[in-house]
Amino acid sequence: MTSVSVIIPTFNNAKTLRECLKSIASQTLKPLEVIISDGHSTDGSIEIAKEFNCTITYEEGGSRSSACNEALKISKGEIVAFTDSDVIAKEDWLEILVHAFEGVQDEKIACITGPNIEYPNESMFGKAVSAVYNTFLGGGWSEQVQSIFNKERRFVESAAGCNAAYKRTSLDEVLPFNESLITAEDTDINYRLIQKGYSILFVPDAIVFHQRPQNHKSFRNKSKKYALGKVQFYRTHDAGLEIWHLLPPLYFITGIFLLLPLLVDLLWGWIIIGYYSTYLVAILVSSLVQTIRFKHPSFLYLLPLMFIEGHIWWSAGILKEIFNSNSKK
Repeated sequence: MTSVSVIIPTFNNAKTLRECLKSIASQTLKPLEVIISDGHSTDGSIEIAKEFNCTITYEEGGSRSSACNEALKISKGEIVAFTDSDVIAKEDWLEILVHAFEGVQDEKIACITGPNIEYPNESMFGKAVSAVYNTFLGGGWSEQVQSIFNKERRFVESAAGCNAAYKRTSLDEVLPFNESLITAEDTDINYRLIQKGYSILFVPDAIVFHQRPQNHKSFRNKSKKYALGKVQFYRTHDAGLEIWHLLPPLYFITGIFLLLPLLVDLLWGWIIIGYYSTYLVAILVSSLVQTIRFKHPSFLYLLPLMFIEGHIWWSAGILKEIFNSNSKK
């Protein structure tokens, strides 16, 4: 049987780590080792990891990339499976990933990934975040959004860091993880694998449950942080920034410029009304669809506000990093 190392980066995640490690301990296929790569937690995370006999290492770079690199230095598995400390893995997660590797003849498949969905007992706010993420307006044309419509095995462009298993021999060709990136280190490593001629297979049954942001502050911070990482990744490779990443900031900037003619011509008001009406209609339609899908009537008024909130903070992250990039040149 193929050996598997499970790597979990942590930093002050005691609230969710125990359930995460319980799910790994309950796997139908037992891993060779579970490595906790910790950023010097002070909340009892290490004590929890010791209860589950995890191998513990420490990272000094203050990033997920740094944590992954430190764990990889000591890992021994033929397959390396990455997940997050706020994830609960379905009991057959590792078995499905390993069998998928063993069942394919294509040596160029370097990574196998699957869906990450909200906790079964996710909070109301967390479900609302998931409802936003699972739309084009909230998640763009990401693999996560595509998986809602396409339930088949298929080749994809990237794999989420919370649910990704790699052949160690293939991964070694593109290591280390880029520690200069705030986020998008998973996008970066997957991009480099594809540039080497490798491929990534999406397996819909390899499921993990990933906790969503639990309040407006964490939702805003995550939106902004992910946007920063996307621009950093684009700057590193001159690739990866799709048009849908830029739509929110472009929309808001264009709207501001449309307001300027109001100073001289009130007829522009009708143009502005039409411009913003398309945005609001798109948000309301998406909110209605997700309200029906999730069967939560309160989403009908909550989701429109969250779409706007997410777009504003995503735009802030994109623009901040673009201006920072230009100022450094």
